[in-house]
Amino acid sequence: MKGKILKEFLPIVKNYFPYITNEEVKFLDHGHDHYVLLIHNLHAFRFPRSSGNGLQDDVINIFSQKFAALSPAPIQKMTGHFDEESRVKYQTYDFLQGVGLSKEMAGKLSEAELLDIAKRLGKFLTILHSFPLEDAHEMNMDSLISPQDYGLYFKDTIEDDKKLIQKFLTPKEWEWVQHLLLGFYKLTEAHPFTLKVTHSDLLSEHILIDKNSHKLSGIIDFSLRIADPANDFKVLDQYGEKFLRTVYENYPPVDEYFEMRRKFYSSDIQVANLYQSVERQDALSLQKHHLKDLKNHIATRPLA
Repeated sequence: MKGKILKEFLPIVKNYFPYITNEEVKFLDHGHDHYVLLIHNLHAFRFPRSSGNGLQDDVINIFSQKFAALSPAPIQKMTGHFDEESRVKYQTYDFLQGVGLSKEMAGKLSEAELLDIAKRLGKFLTILHSFPLEDAHEMNMDSLISPQDYGLYFKDTIEDDKKLIQKFLTPKEWEWVQHLLLGFYKLTEAHPFTLKVTHSDLLSEHILIDKNSHKLSGIIDFSLRIADPANDFKVLDQYGEKFLRTVYENYPPVDEYFEMRRKFYSSDIQVANLYQSVERQDALSLQKHHLKDLKNHIATRPLA
């Protein structure tokens, strides 16, 4: 795979670095929608995996150019390009240094270091979620239709989940999944949330930490969507209650049902990971990994 990708995209990179060799190019293959070719660990070239990927790249380019000056944390400032010869659209940006804030990485940090990261995340999310909606609409950013429509979407996924993952779960676990999705549908029907510009994929690997200073060094891989701001908080509970509380303390007051929605997204990502793994026909070991994660998650969050 790497050889094929290098053969296709290296000529584009050589327009910038004529004497670069295959051995000097680092191939990053962990993104769902893109390949990245990294030069000297500094210069990144980002290519869509297929014509169906990267549909928001133009939006991300415009947004990142505007938001980089506002953001209290470094972000990937993307520039879009089109190669006439190969007819390939791609992006370039300065590669941000750091490691993802995994639970293992968080465990190596002091409480003071963790809470400083939480404080900075709160300030980052404050600025992000206050990005003007009119500007976002003008750049054709993806958007939910309405909170109620979003709740209905999750209700409708029950049938898809039933076909694909119910067989891996006990009756009690499947009841938990249905209860989770129906509960969110009812919540959005009764208490609609306010739409904001969101990162929409704020996972631990997208929160970068400097390995030496242990400071927040960047937020990467924006998916960008006008949606529920609570979704951007979904993984923040894994670093502890004090961490999550510190993020909230450095963020504007939230609505009464914000935390309920955050907990839903935190649980739904476990369901979605298993569903997507089975749907993609991932290696059996990876499917089992996601199944184990979901089962463990359900065991710690019994039905009310």
